[in-house]
Amino acid sequence: MIRSSSRSTLTTLTILVVLLTGFLVPYAMAQAKAPAKKATVLKSVADLKWTDVPNVTGAQQAVLWGNPQKGPSGFLVKFKAGTEVALHSHTADARSVVISGTIVITVEGQAPKELGPGSYAYETGGSKHTTACKAGADCMFLVQAAGVFDVVMAGASGAK
Repeated sequence: MIRSSSRSTLTTLTILVVLLTGFLVPYAMAQAKAPAKKATVLKSVADLKWTDVPNVTGAQQAVLWGNPQKGPSGFLVKFKAGTEVALHSHTADARSVVISGTIVITVEGQAPKELGPGSYAYETGGSKHTTACKAGADCMFLVQAAGVFDVVMAGASGAK
């Protein structure tokens, strides 16, 4: 048989454990789920790492955020003047803004569209098109991809 003082102590301890668990567990879970602190990122053009775009001769890219091979990302693309990419598509939707030069995009079945500095393009995933940098000046544009960024050549069975 439990004595009254022991029962009172046991009840007090039980209440204390329940209260602490009620406060500490949610706090600990919130700490574990706390997002990483965001930091301001500033990169000069000299800080950018330019790499060749796979299977696209005359094109380079510099990743600004994310990873184009793994998911959503943003990156700059440079085409040498006269560069042409034959009919292709991208799996993910992509938004682009032309920074310099004139990009010529021809969506399958439509007339070519010339896009100069400040121009905007939105391409849905799977939309077949050609992309070229008009002769006379190199081109640069910013791309924001909604998912993995690939170049799927028309008639090809996979990403290039």
